[in-house]
Amino acid sequence: MGVALILSLITGGLLVYLGTVRKKPAGLGFYVGCLSTIVLVLLLELITQGLIPHIPHWIRPWAAFLAYLAMSFVLLKTLDLLFIEDYLIEKRGKYIPRTLRLIFLLFGVTLAALILLRSVLDVDPLTLIALPTIATAVVGFALKDVIARLVSGIQLGRMIHVGDWVTLMDKEGMVTDIAFDYITIRTRAYDYIMLPNDAVSQTTITNHSRPESLCARAIHVDANYGHPPMQVKDILVQSALAVPGVVASPAPICFVEELKESGIGYQLKFFFHDYERCERLAGEVMAYVWYAFERNDIDIPYPQRVLHMTQPPDLTALRAAELAGFEEQFRAIDFLAILDAKALHSLAEQAHKRVYLPGEQVVREGESGDEFFVVVEGEADVAIKTGDHTTSVAVLKKGQFFGEMSLLTGAPRSATVQATSQLTVTVIGQQAMRQIISATPALAEQIGTILTARQSSLTATRETADRTVTRRSATEEGQSLTVKILQFFRRSGN
Repeated sequence: MGVALILSLITGGLLVYLGTVRKKPAGLGFYVGCLSTIVLVLLLELITQGLIPHIPHWIRPWAAFLAYLAMSFVLLKTLDLLFIEDYLIEKRGKYIPRTLRLIFLLFGVTLAALILLRSVLDVDPLTLIALPTIATAVVGFALKDVIARLVSGIQLGRMIHVGDWVTLMDKEGMVTDIAFDYITIRTRAYDYIMLPNDAVSQTTITNHSRPESLCARAIHVDANYGHPPMQVKDILVQSALAVPGVVASPAPICFVEELKESGIGYQLKFFFHDYERCERLAGEVMAYVWYAFERNDIDIPYPQRVLHMTQPPDLTALRAAELAGFEEQFRAIDFLAILDAKALHSLAEQAHKRVYLPGEQVVREGESGDEFFVVVEGEADVAIKTGDHTTSVAVLKKGQFFGEMSLLTGAPRSATVQATSQLTVTVIGQQAMRQIISATPALAEQIGTILTARQSSLTATRETADRTVTRRSATEEGQSLTVKILQFFRRSGN
């Protein structure tokens, strides 16, 4: 009763530990093996003690054989879970294919069965192994494809892991399973394809996830001949960099690919890490390119047709509504609210809208600029450089504006403004402001006073301001800013 009790306690302890204490499930096979071991050990003990009378004499050795074989399976499975899976795979990061682990388990159980045949049943294992030559040849020939797939599966498990994105036999997808005979991949259309291991091993294998996850994708874009290629290339590279998921190192590459009949063909190559998003990223890059071309008035050549419409849309009414919207925005801005109706209407006629996608920079700190922006929809982040770091200082929302100092004085941009969502802005150019100030020079003094008061209020809230500098009075600052505005527009007007 002592041996049976020890085996039952060992098996029960393993069942409790791997079934409840261990975080991951041990699998149905382990639980069945444990329960089978306990039942067979108890049955063997009952037979040994004579508590089950009138049974054939051959049942006892076979019960012992099955009980010890089940116990061997439980111990080998425990070794596989604790040492191979938990230690080698989880802690040490080793990759051991599931197929190879199963072969180790089967080999161990087979070896234990041969030993138990000799020690428990007193059967010579050689008599079972020494099959007739013809039968061995027949079985080997019948199983040659299975054996070939098994060996190929072990080899493929070293090159392809579950979760990798691969191209196998002209089929692209993510590996979901590597079995004895087949590899299963899931395509982008969520179709599951099973490919024989031996056939896959004889073809070209493309692994998009290993040994490194960095991937590249190229798109082709055309632009009219009227746009300088260097300018178009820079816009294409900046558009790709603004797309979330595209890496900055290595940087996107753009070059002229072909001089076509209707325009110049460009190839834009960008890099990323998540191959599953390859098509989605390519689509997002093309969308960002379109918006960038639209902002910079770059035309994409395409076949044109002439349509004759019997009732054309009322463009006059649409334009009037757009101008009214511009004027309403300008009235809400302090230094533009002082303009009369005629000046506001003139300013609105020369304004236009632009759209920036998330991640794109509207203005960059330190660069020159001659445009002023009013947020119509979306949000933008305002950031400044402090040494080697970039600090976010504000978030611009609907109705807020930026870029007025560069527009009115020609000063470099004092901060970087980047779209955090799809951002629509109204843009006022320097030429439009020049016409208004040239017509009414007194406006420069009023604008200078308003901007100075706003700047003084902002400066007073900054704790990092230099306290050693004696601040000038608001009147002096306003006069100084007025002079700068007048000098800038006189200089730029020459």
